[in-house]
Amino acid sequence: MKHKLKYFWQTLIGITYLAVVIGIVNIATTRFETAVLAVLVQLYSAVLWNFSMVGATLDVNNYAGFVRFRILATAQGVTENEDGTFEEQEKGIAEAIAGSKDTITITRLSHTVVSIYALFKIFQAVFS
Repeated sequence: MKHKLKYFWQTLIGITYLAVVIGIVNIATTRFETAVLAVLVQLYSAVLWNFSMVGATLDVNNYAGFVRFRILATAQGVTENEDGTFEEQEKGIAEAIAGSKDTITITRLSHTVVSIYALFKIFQAVFS
């Protein structure tokens, strides 16, 4: 139930994001205003999408670094610290990354939809 609520909440945030963007872009009265607002929305959406990609990449990179550390520490006979065994910590990191995968996908999808809408409004403002 907790996971479904998390997915529902993330989807609701994405739909609200799209509704706010549609409201902001449609408030423009001229083609120039529409184009400027749509370009700003496009930039915002692209930056957030890129930050999402960088964050996911860093999560995987940090996990790989921890695995390398665990292997080197095990070779030296060190298998735990004050947070518990390294295997338990590794499993916790892997579960956290896997648990956020779907919500990150929903967020990326909402940025993609907003980006496509902004591109449509830019195209419409320039060529109509």
